[in-house]
Amino acid sequence: MGKKLVGALLVVVVLVGAGVYWFVVRDDAPEELSLDSGSEGSGEPVGDAPDTYDGEWVVRTGGDTTAGFRIEEEFAGAISHTAVGRSPEVDGSLTVDGSEVTAADVVVDLTALEFTDDPPTGNVGNRAGAMEDNGLETSEFPEATFTLTEPLDLGGDPADGFTATVDAVGELTLHGVATPVTVPLEAQVEGDTIRVATVEPVPVVLADHDIEVRSPPFVASIEDEGSFELLLVFEKA
Repeated sequence: MGKKLVGALLVVVVLVGAGVYWFVVRDDAPEELSLDSGSEGSGEPVGDAPDTYDGEWVVRTGGDTTAGFRIEEEFAGAISHTAVGRSPEVDGSLTVDGSEVTAADVVVDLTALEFTDDPPTGNVGNRAGAMEDNGLETSEFPEATFTLTEPLDLGGDPADGFTATVDAVGELTLHGVATPVTVPLEAQVEGDTIRVATVEPVPVVLADHDIEVRSPPFVASIEDEGSFELLLVFEKA
């Protein structure tokens, strides 16, 4: 009986220790998304420039395309930690007319979120699983969307090698609630692709989207403001 009790206590200690390592000690949050993210050695195919960049462009799934969010957590002892969740499942399109983007929509599948510091097994908790019924409540609100509400002036007609830094004015719908948002973006034309990324993560106040977060195990508190970031690769429709 005593051996069984000691064995059970050892299992608890190992699980708690694993949780502390994955969520506290192992703080290796990835760098913020940018135009350069993932491009080195990614094998992202780039073809010849089209005759015109006017028309509709659609998100190329796979490769570098990803979107997600960041939020600060605090553990016992005032240890801060950045939780980063990203989804590779992104859909969307934009329409180019000369030097303007006249329309743009982006849809992110939140059910495909993966947290960069989740443990390899579910034994000591899993943020993505917890988000199904907590916080983002992805089981009820599986998508986040951004819709451009004002034409976007690129400052010049796109051509191979063209770059621009712009502010995209639009509407962010998260957790079923839409709010106005201005997203600083950088864009780069590479042959038959257009790469678009956030200049820096864009702040999101959770209360503005009726989001309430219950702290998961090992977490003392979670900030009431997070941020979202994205890197999208577009190809001609």
